[in-house]
Amino acid sequence: MKSVLANLGLALQLLALTSSVHGLLGPQITLPDGDIITGNYEPLNNLESYLGIPFAAPPVGPLRFKPPQPYTGSLNGFQALAYGPSCPQMEIASGASGIVGNLPQDVVSLVMQTPLFNAIIPQSEDCLTLNVYRKRGLSSTAKLPVMFWIFGGGFEFGGTNYYLPQQLMAQGALQGQDFIYVSVNYRVAAFGFLGGKEIKAEGSGNAGLLDQRLGLQWVADNIAAFGGDPSKVTIFGESAGSMSVAHQMIGNGGDNTYKGKPLFRAGIMQSGSVLPVGDIDSAFPQLIFDAFANAAGCGTASDKLTCLRGVPYAQIQAASNSVPGIFSYESLQLSYMPRPDGGFIPYNLMQMVADGKYAKVPYIIGDQNDEGTIFGLTTLNVTTEAEVRSYVSNIFPGMSSSLLDQFLTLYPQDVTQGSPFNTGVLNALSPQYKRVAALFGDVGFQAPRRFLLNHTPDVTRYTFDSQQLSGLPIVGTFHANDIIWQYFVTGSGSLIYRNAFIAFANTLNPNSVYRATDYPSLYQNTNALANNMMYINAVGISTGKDNYRQAAMSFLNTNYQNILM
Repeated sequence: MKSVLANLGLALQLLALTSSVHGLLGPQITLPDGDIITGNYEPLNNLESYLGIPFAAPPVGPLRFKPPQPYTGSLNGFQALAYGPSCPQMEIASGASGIVGNLPQDVVSLVMQTPLFNAIIPQSEDCLTLNVYRKRGLSSTAKLPVMFWIFGGGFEFGGTNYYLPQQLMAQGALQGQDFIYVSVNYRVAAFGFLGGKEIKAEGSGNAGLLDQRLGLQWVADNIAAFGGDPSKVTIFGESAGSMSVAHQMIGNGGDNTYKGKPLFRAGIMQSGSVLPVGDIDSAFPQLIFDAFANAAGCGTASDKLTCLRGVPYAQIQAASNSVPGIFSYESLQLSYMPRPDGGFIPYNLMQMVADGKYAKVPYIIGDQNDEGTIFGLTTLNVTTEAEVRSYVSNIFPGMSSSLLDQFLTLYPQDVTQGSPFNTGVLNALSPQYKRVAALFGDVGFQAPRRFLLNHTPDVTRYTFDSQQLSGLPIVGTFHANDIIWQYFVTGSGSLIYRNAFIAFANTLNPNSVYRATDYPSLYQNTNALANNMMYINAVGISTGKDNYRQAAMSFLNTNYQNILM
């Protein structure tokens, strides 16, 4: 698998080099302001690609950590031939190596094939670029729907250059539902999601989300020149990208308009929704800010942000990496993540949804059955009841003792109830591993998904759960495995991640490429008898009920104000 991906990447680089050598032999687009950019022909795929297009001013120097500013330079003559650099990443190798040492080699191979575990290079602070793919020779009057991809990576790492859309677009052509594909770079780690009272006071919270929003505005202004329809944009993403989609839905209190028109008309969320998190200036993000500032040499400065903006890149990058990462012992208690900032995200995310503060657009949302397993692997030294209690208290510092008692009762130390689910006494790497994996998966993914579905009754919504890798030792149907089937290898999940998603982007109906019975028509949370969930199995898809672990997830979703990370 890795060799296939490496060869594909090499072929794309050679195509880009060929286009570079031949210059104007590549396809050209005239943007609305008259600037002409040149892209690549991909003759093997009957596609054109326009890569590394800057959409924002370089977020460096005085713009470091700040909301993005629109790109004001000329793009006339721009050679859009290669992906731009990824934004500065947190190091994941140390955390990942601690995980993979616990896995059988065949499981390691599968897990490590996902972009979640692959280094994305090169990196630069000047990284705010996007990419556009379209069918070769497409007319500027085609008005095709647009699929706008937001990558995942725990808000700590990731980039656009690993998510190659050729198979997705080939499937669109096969089912007669072509589309324009756009992917966007956004700032991650400290550069995009630094918290603290200093950040809040300046109005610089959630810069990475604002990068995504500015990329959407660029699409609204320019995508028609590529043959896309700016009124038919679907935003989609996985993991942190999926959470980003949810945040774009509630951003600005649910106002997704730009120049009086919606920036997107639909959303697709793969393993991520709104989360129960504290404010951007609460104790934990302030702790991270202080540690970051100290590591950068600005801890005693009278104006810490001004000091931090003057720190050389290598030093500030090292400081960003000095705090715990997603594969550290703290795991899903992320050092850098979106939080309510009083601006783009006005207040508690889940309360905003409950208050109806979301864009009224149809959406698809789904999870992997064993979302928590790879994160639980970082806590194998948590082996006793007392240690679990202490660990959970640390992750959710505001949880009262009585709530903690209820929480741990609903997720008992019974390996037959843990994750990977439905595996009996198997896969119990430690006495508490499957228990911790189960609660991680529900707190971070499954319960917020169900919360969103149950609190958006005025929009059309669909949901799915993948059990495609049931039986895989230790990790089961693990977080981020869907990227394999979506972008690289055909499997039963491809029926959803490719076929149904493309159909949804084209028609707002995932059944428009299937029989009507192949996908549940609506999420019917008020009807306990309804088959309201699509299950992705090893050999196909089926419908069923979204009612597993009902008591546990109802507890989480009822007490979201008191269970904050």
